[in-house]
Amino acid sequence: MNKEWHSKNKMQPKATLNERIDWHLRHQKNCACREMPKSLAKYVNASREKPFKEPHYFIDSGYIAIGKNYATHQQQAQSHNLQESSVDMQELQAAHTLLLGVIGAILEEHDGKKIPASEEAISRKFVITAVLIQGILLCEQTILCGLYVQAGALIRQEFDALAALSEIRQGKRKDGITPNAKNAPWKGKRHYGELSSLTHLSDHKILDTLIGYNTSWGDFASTVPQYQKINGTRLYATHIAYVLALVEELLGFYGEIYDYASDQREKDVIDNAYSILIKYGIFKEPGTTPITSL
Repeated sequence: MNKEWHSKNKMQPKATLNERIDWHLRHQKNCACREMPKSLAKYVNASREKPFKEPHYFIDSGYIAIGKNYATHQQQAQSHNLQESSVDMQELQAAHTLLLGVIGAILEEHDGKKIPASEEAISRKFVITAVLIQGILLCEQTILCGLYVQAGALIRQEFDALAALSEIRQGKRKDGITPNAKNAPWKGKRHYGELSSLTHLSDHKILDTLIGYNTSWGDFASTVPQYQKINGTRLYATHIAYVLALVEELLGFYGEIYDYASDQREKDVIDNAYSILIKYGIFKEPGTTPITSL
């Protein structure tokens, strides 16, 4: 028996499974007074002599139930906001759906056609327009569910993408540089500051307006999304204006490459979307500069 080793390496009281296996592995190398108990030996990988790792997922399994309750509470709040938004913003939703129909028609018309990707400008446009199209429904649902700060960040991305498309047309787009706000559609630079503050959480007053809520017993910052008709409508209308800008980009882009021309139905949809956005204060008249901030 190696008394010196034992005196310096005593098993800790209430040792865990891993600690017990580790002690016996070190014991085998330094003392032969006894073998590792069979109840521990079955966990040892003989080829590596490393202890079996105990499965450990949660400090307390009770947190699973709490987490599920929290997720359910969030989902219920978002579902409530979606219902409220759908009632209050029916006209905007109709405009959004019509514009998606135009986008879908353009893509369907050109399904399977080859892309002259050897031209850098064309390749860039296809990538950015694809990114925009992928995110349309996510941005819409984020707004309608009352996640206004997150929606602001998504709209800011739409803003940057449209500015980037403008720079590509002008032949001055550079990688690694944020698109210049002055190149956003309809002189939309005025939106840049507010969208940036939502993206970077840099303006307390704006955040408090979107997250805070007042009650008879005090003011709070809500951890679940609260429905706000005015702010939700402004964000939704701005998002739709950028979807409209995307439609115009696609019409010009596919017209340039494939000689695509919009039919009368598509023109009517675009005019209808403009008219609805005029009603909500985004434009003064069709094709003009937006007049409201977010």
